[in-house]
Amino acid sequence: MKLSPGLLILLVPFIFFACETANTSDNSEKLDLDLEIKDSIRVDYIGKLNLMDVNPEFKKILFFDPQNMKFVSTDFDGKVLGEFSKDRDAPDGFGFYPMAAGRFNASQNIQIVSMFGIYEYDLAGNLVTSKKIPRDEAKSFSGRADAKREIQFVKDKILLSGTIGRGEYNKTQPEFYDTFLQLVWADPKTGSFEQFLPLDSASIFQNNMSHEPTTLSPTFEVINDRLYIISGTDPFLNIYELDSPYSKLGRIPLNLTDYKLNAGEDPKKADPRAISYDPSFGIIQKLVKVGDKLFIIYETGYSEEDATRSRENMSQSEWEDFYSRMKDTYKMRYQILDLDGTMLTDAEVPENLSDLFVSREGALWFMGKPNTDVEEDFFTLYKVEIN
Repeated sequence: MKLSPGLLILLVPFIFFACETANTSDNSEKLDLDLEIKDSIRVDYIGKLNLMDVNPEFKKILFFDPQNMKFVSTDFDGKVLGEFSKDRDAPDGFGFYPMAAGRFNASQNIQIVSMFGIYEYDLAGNLVTSKKIPRDEAKSFSGRADAKREIQFVKDKILLSGTIGRGEYNKTQPEFYDTFLQLVWADPKTGSFEQFLPLDSASIFQNNMSHEPTTLSPTFEVINDRLYIISGTDPFLNIYELDSPYSKLGRIPLNLTDYKLNAGEDPKKADPRAISYDPSFGIIQKLVKVGDKLFIIYETGYSEEDATRSRENMSQSEWEDFYSRMKDTYKMRYQILDLDGTMLTDAEVPENLSDLFVSREGALWFMGKPNTDVEEDFFTLYKVEIN
């Protein structure tokens, strides 16, 4: 994906902060844990596919074609089982984008949550059930049509992140962070949404600076009636009780390699209307549970020299060359922790694995990276285990 320089450049200098060393790992040695590819599935498809869900029990995979706004389901042999798209104005449509990736439910149908309600479709796209929110009551939740943000079925509800970039307050006002709620309970029976869980008072977002809404989007897991959450770029693992009032059980600093923390921008200089992305800073993409371990994938950000260069005016060709070099220089990294937050391993993600993955039944399922030199008419999904 090509990103224009204007999207990536902010107009004020940034200050780099080294993240704190995790005190849970100071007295422990790293273990020699690796990601090992155990199996692969080839899906023949012309176009682009993003991973949404893998269900080993049903032997089904859910993808999303962002070019045609189409859901594509396959079996474990790579055979397409169904394809469908839903226009935002269609009577059975859910809107333009889901709030998080679609997921197979217990009925082997596809569950989708959007800002307009909760929807269930069969593989052919026939609407099975829906609980819609009146248009004038819908909130402007951001959405993702890939596995970087998932829904989770918890008891009789659906849990997902619910980032709202603009509302009564904007990113330059302290009230935006004081009232920001990270997660949403969606009730399939009533269609109601309940926002909850404010930012931790010690998070980087409570430093009276302006932060891009894209950096606040949380990633979470539910384990043994506990809620594990990383709040956007804030390099801490927070643990809460799953039930209200969501009492905090711990806040563990993450020892991320060469992680460049974005301390934010002077609110007086920030544009309250702008939503941008600066890859020169680190970002924590996703947290999942794999067996009895936690798995985090993250980007480190750039060196100070490369960060400075990224904010200079460049032609389109210069920017493409620079961005290509950055991808080669700064590899995606993963970190493995135990359920207490103790770091076990930190290493680069294998070259052939992308940043789209899910954790299912003790294994990770990664989309393979597309071939940048030759346009291919297939995609590869890898089953990966931690050994």
